[in-house]
Amino acid sequence: MQNLFSDLEGLRIAVEIEVRGREFYRQAAEQAAKDEHRELFQWLADEECTHEAKFAGILSQISACKEAHSDEYLFDADTSRYLTVIADHHVFPKAADAKAAIAELKTVGAILRTALQAEKDSVLFYDELARNAKFDAAKEVFALLKAEEQAHVVKIRQMLDIWA
Repeated sequence: MQNLFSDLEGLRIAVEIEVRGREFYRQAAEQAAKDEHRELFQWLADEECTHEAKFAGILSQISACKEAHSDEYLFDADTSRYLTVIADHHVFPKAADAKAAIAELKTVGAILRTALQAEKDSVLFYDELARNAKFDAAKEVFALLKAEEQAHVVKIRQMLDIWA
């Protein structure tokens, strides 16, 4: 049986994605040979940490709302399958796998290209969550986070142009 997404499930997974992103960037910062690379990756890790806190707060707020647990708030099956694929197989590697993933990426350019794709996947994920969210608070947070991830895409693209 397919698990259907809801705002709660979307928020729970969004928190996990931010944890995975933070760990990816933390590992990248540890591996970076140059201070400017280390500072970029640490800034991105800090951004992911901020996102995680935002999502966790909204998740707690919506979880306390009894109606959030109703089947009425479930996304449709197609949307749920799509979101599951993005969340499970794209975005950032699971936190436990981040060190190995970074070790395989031998250059800052390779790390940045992987990060760029992960941030693009995050934009798609948050956009879909925002479009399907039932609670206004969740919809607003997903839209805000989408915009922040888009800014990360631009920043990483700029860094690729400079360093890769």
